[in-house]
Amino acid sequence: MQQIHPLSPLLREATPSLPPSRYIDGNVYADELHNIWKKGWNYVGPLSDIAPGTMRRVDVAGTNILLVRAKDGDVRAYHNVCPHRGSELCTADEQPLRGGRILCPYHAWSFNADGTLASTAAASHAPDFDKADHGLRSVGLIDWNGLLFVRPVESSDDFGADNAFGLHDLDNWPMRELVTAHRETHLVECNWKILWENFMECLHCPGVHPSLCDLIPIHRKGLLAYSDAPDWTPDSMEPEHGLRDGARSWTLSGAAATAEFPGLTEDQRNAGQVYCVIWPTLGIVAHVDYISILSYRPKGPEQVEVTLEVLVAPAALADPNFDLHQIVAFNQQVQNEDEEVCELNQRGLRTSPFKAGVLMPEEYKVKTFHDWIARQMAGADAA
Repeated sequence: MQQIHPLSPLLREATPSLPPSRYIDGNVYADELHNIWKKGWNYVGPLSDIAPGTMRRVDVAGTNILLVRAKDGDVRAYHNVCPHRGSELCTADEQPLRGGRILCPYHAWSFNADGTLASTAAASHAPDFDKADHGLRSVGLIDWNGLLFVRPVESSDDFGADNAFGLHDLDNWPMRELVTAHRETHLVECNWKILWENFMECLHCPGVHPSLCDLIPIHRKGLLAYSDAPDWTPDSMEPEHGLRDGARSWTLSGAAATAEFPGLTEDQRNAGQVYCVIWPTLGIVAHVDYISILSYRPKGPEQVEVTLEVLVAPAALADPNFDLHQIVAFNQQVQNEDEEVCELNQRGLRTSPFKAGVLMPEEYKVKTFHDWIARQMAGADAA
């Protein structure tokens, strides 16, 4: 192997991968669900998708969450349970508020959008009954760049703490102005960590992603970035563009599918893509003309719900020349290729002689992910 330059990010020693039990065992999954997912920030969709005066029901790590957006646009999150007798409040993926209030379908208690109890309907009150003691139970909610995240269980970690992204990586994109042009959700038969491991390396790219490698030349070498080359230095000459000559975005043709965002720097335009990772739930790839979002919700030790979203400027949807298929088809192809090998990986981990694998130098970001998991679980053990 070529000697690794001291400034290269590549791993410098053979590093074991996680043992198969971490991807299969139900007890491991339960521990991770509580200590990583329920205590972590889970993506639940763009704010722009929730119309004022509506509420939504979402499952977050097995917790039933209620998202409420008041008529004035204010958004809040609660446990989706009535404090009277425990009935579910929002019974569909999306429902309108009733007169601006949340109405329990069982005994007709109603709550203001701020979670306070408004009325107990026909029920009489005991002398010591205090309405202030019977409001909805809040859930941690963050609006980051117009994307909503909830945390079912209270934790001391701030949003973005000890994670793999920069809070300001997407500041030049008009995130709050974007609208959802496409969304699809399906189940993948593998452990949630396998999807992230695949996301964090490109050794698989030459054999798995021919179209992506045609678009991004450095991926043909199994590298995520030019700085991953063993002989890379800060003075190394790099190509002017991250994409192939003439390409502007991740589309079937390589051309931008709509007008490019005006506020990007020249470096951001030339990069071809900017990755943003928010563990454990979200991966973003920002392009000059759209944003793609992959979000994960584990449904068991060996099953994950994966959602692909495409966000564009409102003007794109109004443009008769906008070809959404150029974007969606390319992203579907890459995602389908990834999911196929992730499911193959999961099946292989059930092979009895396999005890643990080894991370290669180019898989340094997989090691970063494993270290992050270890810190989350160590914090849980110390609590």
